[in-house]
Amino acid sequence: MFRQNRKAARRHRPTKEKAGAPTLSSTVKCILWAFPVTVGVGLLLLFGATALLLLTKDPDRYHSAVGLALVYLTVCIGGAVATAFCRRRFPLLCGGGTALLWVLLLTVLSFCVPREWRQDTAWSIALLQRLLLLPAALTGGWLTARRSRRRRR
Repeated sequence: MFRQNRKAARRHRPTKEKAGAPTLSSTVKCILWAFPVTVGVGLLLLFGATALLLLTKDPDRYHSAVGLALVYLTVCIGGAVATAFCRRRFPLLCGGGTALLWVLLLTVLSFCVPREWRQDTAWSIALLQRLLLLPAALTGGWLTARRSRRRRR
C-alpha cells in the first residue's frame, strides 16, 4: 500500500491529576508528617554511629563530635524529606519549619536531662548550636527542591 508522509505522533505521558497549588496548611501537614520519619532516620543513624564508636578503643573520645554531626545530618535529611513530601516545592518553608520543630524538641529535651548528664557549656554555645540547625535544614530542603529544566530543540 501507499504510505503517506506524516510526522510521527509523539506519545505523551498521561498527566497526573494535581490537587492544585499547595496551601500553607498542606505544607504544615507535610512538615508534621516528615518529622516522625526524620526521627526514625536519626535513631537509625544514632544506632549505627554508636555501634561504630563502640568498636574503637576509646568510645568516649569522639561522642560529642559524632553526636553534633548526626544532629545536623538528621535535620538536613528532615528538610529534604519535608520538601519531598510537599511535592518538592517551598524548600525554604519546609526547611524552616523542620528546623523550628527540631529546635523546640531539643530545647524541651534539654530540660528533661538530669544535671549529671549535662555538659558544662555556656548558654551562648548551646544557642549557637541550635541556631545552626536552620542552615542545615534549609540546605536539605534546597537540595531536594524542584529544578527548572532546559528545553532542548
